[in-house]
Amino acid sequence: MDKITVVSCEKVKNGYKITLEDSPLYQDGKGGQLGDRGSIANKNILSVEKNYILVDGEVQLGENDLFIDYDRRKDIEVQHTAQHLFSAIAYNEYSLNTVGFRMAEEYSTVDLDSKDLTEENIKGIEKMVNNAIKSSIPVETSIVKREEVMTLEGMRKTVSEKVTGDVRIVKIGDLDTNACGGFHVNNICELQIFKILSWEKIKGNYTRFYYIAGNRAIEDYYGKNKLIGKLCQTLSCRENEIITMIDKMVSDKKSSELELRSITQNYAKILAKDLMNNSENINGKKLIFYPENSLVSNFLPKYIDISKYILIFGDSGQFTITSENINCKDFFSFLKTTGQIKGGGNESRVNLKGDISRDLIFQQLKVYLSKL
Repeated sequence: MDKITVVSCEKVKNGYKITLEDSPLYQDGKGGQLGDRGSIANKNILSVEKNYILVDGEVQLGENDLFIDYDRRKDIEVQHTAQHLFSAIAYNEYSLNTVGFRMAEEYSTVDLDSKDLTEENIKGIEKMVNNAIKSSIPVETSIVKREEVMTLEGMRKTVSEKVTGDVRIVKIGDLDTNACGGFHVNNICELQIFKILSWEKIKGNYTRFYYIAGNRAIEDYYGKNKLIGKLCQTLSCRENEIITMIDKMVSDKKSSELELRSITQNYAKILAKDLMNNSENINGKKLIFYPENSLVSNFLPKYIDISKYILIFGDSGQFTITSENINCKDFFSFLKTTGQIKGGGNESRVNLKGDISRDLIFQQLKVYLSKL
């Protein structure tokens, strides 16, 4: 447990903004890296910004206890060093530059300046990263003068002109030398394992890689292995049969849906005749009501002549009115004056939702028709 001095505390909408006399906490998003978490005076740290820290409770001014989540820091070290190693091998083997890096809570991304990498190339880079991890190369950090940076051999990227003062250099043996102020492991063997989850083309000429390393990769393997086991149990098949079984299920589902659609359509055709024969007469207009929102009701307008009938279907506060015998849009505007009703449509069809019932629609339809 460390001690820090709080010099201000201000209540804001999503917590309390505090400033410290001298903050040892790493800022969120700086250099693409995640920021520190933990607590100050037992108040959880929600975010670490450039000029303040956001916590979930009020903190007294003066000296307070600071707890830093070092397990999180270790994970950040692993993910960040993994990025350096991946970027270095992509540069050394394929002359690819890293043009973007972002670390998230579940995965990290690296953007390389290529759109032409094949799956074989990508698998090769991943394999080389994991082989390098096995070599247990120390990760060394040093501070050099700004003017000395240009004389260093093997620098993967030039240091921005915006950087002034001393520069922190992170070196991974002969594989990589790069300026960086973030967290890193002491030896690349601490990465344990590196896994590319996926990749995609972005901004036309770049490729974005989603990766995990260390315990994140191990937990990901545990989770996916458990998922595969559950799928095998559910589908009563072996691992190598899962895709075949799923493809068959999808195919069977599509066939069943087509068959159901055909049966439903035939039923709707028969039902439509019965509904037309038993329609109600309201102010000289023939009215049909069907008390469902279903596949059947969606087919009914196909078999009911809406130039002669007013068709209303639905329930539970959701209804559709379709007809060419009245102006549905005009009736909807009239109906809205009776309560909290939303919806929309055109002159021949409107959809309604809200505090509305069959009886209310019928009642207001009678009033509306009487005014025509």
